[in-house]
Amino acid sequence: MMKKRQMFWIIACSLLLHCNCRGSQSQNHHILDTDSVQQLLIKPPYLASYSDSVITYVIERLSIPSYGIYLWAELYLPSRTGTYPLLILTHGGFNEFDLIMSAPLYYAPRLAHSGIAALVYHKRGTGESGGVYALSTLDDFINDIGSIACFLSQHPNIDSTRIGVLGGSAGGIDGAIAASRSPIIRWVVSNSAPIVPGEELRNYNIENALRLRGFPDSLVQVAMPHWKRHHALWAQNDTNGLKLFAAEIIELRKQYDPLLLPSTYEEVFSDSSLIPFRPFFNSAGRNDGFSDIKNLKSRWLCIFGKKDNIIPVQSSIENIQAFMSANGNEEHTIVVLPNADHNFYDAEQDRYIPVIRIILNWLKTNGFF
Repeated sequence: MMKKRQMFWIIACSLLLHCNCRGSQSQNHHILDTDSVQQLLIKPPYLASYSDSVITYVIERLSIPSYGIYLWAELYLPSRTGTYPLLILTHGGFNEFDLIMSAPLYYAPRLAHSGIAALVYHKRGTGESGGVYALSTLDDFINDIGSIACFLSQHPNIDSTRIGVLGGSAGGIDGAIAASRSPIIRWVVSNSAPIVPGEELRNYNIENALRLRGFPDSLVQVAMPHWKRHHALWAQNDTNGLKLFAAEIIELRKQYDPLLLPSTYEEVFSDSSLIPFRPFFNSAGRNDGFSDIKNLKSRWLCIFGKKDNIIPVQSSIENIQAFMSANGNEEHTIVVLPNADHNFYDAEQDRYIPVIRIILNWLKTNGFF
């Protein structure tokens, strides 16, 4: 069984996985209205003919070099011969293998059936891929996406002028950052992506997690200053400050439930139940890539659920608008699904929104295939 602290962190960080300037009202034309969203939700004919029981694609096994390791990968190709656009399917946060592979394995056969090559790979340090997850940084995962794009651009069945990335949650921002650094990635689809700095996201996650666990507002108010200090010290890579803060945390645990408070510096590296979160801590003091998005020139589709309580949706939208306005990128589209949560589940209608229709229709309209 998971330790209680790991369970809490998984709730907190899967309540995932600001820049100071905000988008102006003039940017609102990039947020689609209800009628436009409904048009994108029409099932495309090539998707309507898809069936799980009929294989309409071929799979090619690949080993892709990336910064001293090899990534295990499978390339889903349409059965007919030719060259195809490519979507690299990225992962959400953490290293729980079945969980982070579920979305790529859902999308890949449907994309290939629709005429789009899809690359499924095992995240660094998971599955059959090389590397050690517990020693990885967030930058490692982003750089791996660039390595894949470069490698596949040389594949005889891939059109190197039509390479994109599709990812959800942490994978959605990772894809946007990778495209900002690798101009070969010209289309980006980000589902429920937290387009905010890491420190802001983690404060948001923790506050929601504490409330989800049933702590009253009075205790949340007590705890949050300590969590904000914890996250700020990690963001600054202030080891001495973190070690001094640890003594305060230990004293506070005599008064409050330990699950209300942060881990100490030593616990982060000694508690094996916190391994899923090590890349966040290993990235302390580094550029988390958020500011790189200001350089994104790719066509970009961002899909959000308005009832998502895992990421700060409004801040993410404002940051997208500010970055794209500043760099003159008019090729971005924002879809907000009014009743959907982080996983695009609509509780009012008791169903998941078929966002793959939005993705395929948008890609078609924007010249991807």
